[in-house]
Amino acid sequence: MRKTARASGDSITILNTFPTLANEYWQGWDAGCKLATEQLGLKYIAQTFEDSVDKQISQIEQAPSLGVNAVVTFAQNAEVMKALAATASQVGIKLANAHSTAAWLDADDPAYAGSYLLYSQPDNIRGTAAMAQALFDKIGNEGKVLYVGGLPGNFSADSRAAGVKLALKNNPKIELVAEQPGGENRVAARPVVENLLTAHPDVAAIVSYNDDTAIAVLDVLRERGLSGSIVTAGIDATREMLNRVREDKSALGTVSINAPFMTGYSVVTLYDALEGIAYDPLEKMRYFDSIFLDSPEAAEKYLGAMDQSGRINFDFKAMSRHLNGDNWKIQWGMEVIDPSNFWGQIESMQSLKPSGWALPESVEASLKAGNADKLNKMYRDHFVPGPLSDVAGMTRSKRTVLGF
Repeated sequence: MRKTARASGDSITILNTFPTLANEYWQGWDAGCKLATEQLGLKYIAQTFEDSVDKQISQIEQAPSLGVNAVVTFAQNAEVMKALAATASQVGIKLANAHSTAAWLDADDPAYAGSYLLYSQPDNIRGTAAMAQALFDKIGNEGKVLYVGGLPGNFSADSRAAGVKLALKNNPKIELVAEQPGGENRVAARPVVENLLTAHPDVAAIVSYNDDTAIAVLDVLRERGLSGSIVTAGIDATREMLNRVREDKSALGTVSINAPFMTGYSVVTLYDALEGIAYDPLEKMRYFDSIFLDSPEAAEKYLGAMDQSGRINFDFKAMSRHLNGDNWKIQWGMEVIDPSNFWGQIESMQSLKPSGWALPESVEASLKAGNADKLNKMYRDHFVPGPLSDVAGMTRSKRTVLGF
C-alpha cells in the first residue's frame, strides 16, 4: 500500500464518460466525480455518449489527445467492457468502470496490462433481498406478491431477480404469483403493472426493479383506489421516489446505490494508482455499499444530504492513501468481490462460463492467501461516519446493506 514517486509532475486529468445528463441518476454520477476531482486538485472533463457504444469507445481512444490520464465510465453493455479495457490499455490510460462488466472477466486480467483498475457495483443480490424482505415484513410475511423485473440477460436485472428469489426462500409463506419484465422505465412498466393487477387483484405487495417501475406501480394503485392497500419499493433513490416514500402510503422505500460515492471513489482509486499506490489484485473488483431507505424520516434526511446537482458532500481527499498514508478514511462501506463465485450466483451467467476458465494467477494467489477477509477488515478499520451515516440510523435496520 505504500506510494512510490510519480515519474512526472504533470497534472492529472480525469475523463468521466457516461450515457446522458437528462437523467437524475447520471446527474449524481457526474456530480460525485466532479466533486472528487475538485477536492484532489485534478482536471475534469465530462462527456456523454448517449447510449452509443461506438461513441463510448471513441471517447476513450481520443482521451490522450485531451491530456486525459484516467477514465471513469459505465460500460453501455456487458460485452463492450472488453473493448473499453483493451482500448484503455492500447492508449495507456487507467480505467474505472461500474455496474456492467463482461461475464467471467476479472478486472486484473493480464490482457489489459493493469489498465482496468476498478470494477465496482452495489451488491444487487443483498440489496434487493433487503428491499423484498422489508416488503414481506410489512405484509406479515405471508400472502401473494408480484415482481416487475428488469430486462432478462442483463447482469443487474438477473442479480436483482436472484435477490428476490433469496428473500422468497427465506419466507415460505410468501407466494410469488407472477413475474414479468417491466422494461426498466415507467412508460414500459405501466401496462405490465395494469395487466398483472387485473390478473391478480388479491396481491399484497409488488416488488419493483427500480424507482421508475415503482412509480408506475404507485400511479396505477392510486388510479384504482388501491393506495395503502398494496405496497411496493424501488431501487435508485431518485428524488421523485424519495418524495413518494414521504407522502404515499404504498411507497415503502427505495434502495440508494449512491452514484456520487461510486464515481467519486473511483476517482480516488485512479488518482492513488497514478501516484504510485499498488492495490491488491482483489481490490480491482469491489462492492460499494447501498442503503434501504424505508421510512419517511430516512427519505427526508437523504433528500437533505443532496444538493440540486445530486452531489453528496463526501470528503474524498480523506480517502486517498497517497495523501494520507495509513490514516486514509472511507465514509461509505465496501467489500472486495470474490470473483471465484461472483458470476456463478446468477443462473443466466453460468451458461456463459468459457471452457477452461480460470482466474488470473494474481487473483488466485490473493484468494489463497486469505486476503479477501483481510481487505474487508481493512475497509471496516478505515471506516468513519460520513454524510449518510445519520440517514442509516433512521432506517428500520439502522445499518447499510453491507452492515456498516
